[in-house]
Amino acid sequence: MRAAKRIALALVVCASAPRAMGSESPAKFVPANVLQSDIRKAPEQSQGIALVSYLREPGYSASVVRRTRPGNAEIHKNVADVWYVVAGEATLVTGGSLSGGRETEPGELRGGGISGGAARHIGTGDFISIPAGVPHWVSAVAGKELIYLVVKVKTITHAR
Repeated sequence: MRAAKRIALALVVCASAPRAMGSESPAKFVPANVLQSDIRKAPEQSQGIALVSYLREPGYSASVVRRTRPGNAEIHKNVADVWYVVAGEATLVTGGSLSGGRETEPGELRGGGISGGAARHIGTGDFISIPAGVPHWVSAVAGKELIYLVVKVKTITHAR
C-alpha cells in the first residue's frame, strides 16, 4: 500500500507545472496521510462519489475520487483521463456505445451504461489511460470502495 501511495503522490507532483518566477513554490505536495484523510472525510456528492480536487490549472486537473457504488457512464469529448488506483477494486467498462447518453455540459456526455464495451477488473496499483471521446463506466464496485487518482488533460483539437 505504501508503494501505491507514493506513486499516486508522484503523479500529483508531476502533474504540477512550474508557475512564473517568484511564486511561492512550483510544486504541489500532498502527504499520503493528508490525501487519505481528505478523501475519507469528503462528503458524497452523488451516486456514491466523493471527490477532492488538488489541482485545477488551464488544460489539466488532478483529483482523488472515492466511489462506493457504480455511477453514470460518461464521455469527455475533449478531455483524456489518466487513472491510478490507490485502493479497492471495481469493474471498468471502456469503449462501446453510451446508453441513453445526454450532454450534461459542453463536451460532457452522461448515460445509464455502455453497450458493447470491454469490461475489465481494476484494482490497487493499476494504471488506466482513457483517451478523449472514449466511453467509460465503473459498472460495479467490489467491496467497500474504489479510490483512485484521476488526472484530466484537455486535448488539443486542430482546425482543418
